[in-house]
Amino acid sequence: MPVTKKPSAVPKGSICFGCNQSFEGNPVGVQFETDLLPPTMSGELRGLYFHPGHLLHYARRREWHNLADFIVLNGPANF
Repeated sequence: MPVTKKPSAVPKGSICFGCNQSFEGNPVGVQFETDLLPPTMSGELRGLYFHPGHLLHYARRREWHNLADFIVLNGPANF
């Protein structure tokens, strides 16, 4: 699978990198790994937390077109 996700307990004070909002009230976020990005960029993604469905926002901001296209084709709510 080109993109894998795993639910993760979010450290206190973390924000979602898709919407820049806190996880207050819901300490579970999602982390992703992908082979659609160069290794340096996929390493960056691996350390970030997202609310479910918010990865597309971040991929578009970073201009990660391959990842954004994959997410759109497979349902943004899944990522």
